[in-house]
Amino acid sequence: MKPNTSKSHRQKTGELLVDEGLVTPADIKQVLAIQEKGRSFLKGNKRRLFGMILCDLNLITPTDNYCVLEKHGKLITIQNFLIQKKLVSPSLVEKTLARSIELKIPFMSLLLEDGIIPKRLLQEIVFDLFHIPFRSISDIVFNQQTRTELSFVIKKIQAREHKVIPLILKGDTLLCGITDPQNLTFIRELNNQFPQYRFKTVFISFSGFTWFYKMLYEEAWVLEKSKGKPVDLSLLLKFFITIADPVKETEAVLALYKRYEQVRGLVGFAAQGERKQMFQAFVAEYHGKIRQQYHCRAIEFSLKKEKNQVRIMAFPKDQVE
Repeated sequence: MKPNTSKSHRQKTGELLVDEGLVTPADIKQVLAIQEKGRSFLKGNKRRLFGMILCDLNLITPTDNYCVLEKHGKLITIQNFLIQKKLVSPSLVEKTLARSIELKIPFMSLLLEDGIIPKRLLQEIVFDLFHIPFRSISDIVFNQQTRTELSFVIKKIQAREHKVIPLILKGDTLLCGITDPQNLTFIRELNNQFPQYRFKTVFISFSGFTWFYKMLYEEAWVLEKSKGKPVDLSLLLKFFITIADPVKETEAVLALYKRYEQVRGLVGFAAQGERKQMFQAFVAEYHGKIRQQYHCRAIEFSLKKEKNQVRIMAFPKDQVE
């Protein structure tokens, strides 16, 4: 269970975006100046994430920001944010994510359907994390004349698989409804495939997606029952949790433990009995070593499957300059 570190995890967001050719060092200095003031001009005194300020300044798109952070393992997921801010307990996040995978309903929609967090709070969270609004589409008037073009850009089978729907085509701008942040990877693929369009996105509920799907493709979206289909491990591995004090943050450590054992079981390892105390001791040990080595305030833990092994990854967070 030895943790790993990597160069990309130690790089700051601005450095990664410069390396990807999306911004210049001068752009980074501009953002740092805004952060130094402790505010962005659109959000008053509320602290903004680095990439979100770049989006405010129209220097990058939300899709660019998401794909770069996801590529380098620096993305803050909704699940991780809820746990970090103690808005939802790790056990409830785990349970809701498992139901999301089982029911094939996006995690965001289950948060609303199960009444776990109010809609207004979810709207604030997703905009702060991804710079994308969450809105109702009940007031969007479907234009029959654009049906052919909309369904050409996003085919029915793609909409079904990704749970993404084209909503409005105005000039060269195509507004798409997405149901999960991971959909932004698909949006980037569309952007590369159809450079003549400018793709904009809004988060929508799963019920809104199915409603618009029926209007556009003239058939109901029906959940296909899978028979013996294996669980997609990539979804379970998109789990990051930041721990500042493993002794006090017992729930966070146990959430990581549950996910670790769950993934091991799906990979094919036999259960080895209750190992909570051993796991907690392991996390505490490496937490102390990494904090001492990198002079950081907290450690981000995640999981990675390498061949037939499940490894625990640990990366320094909030390093002291």
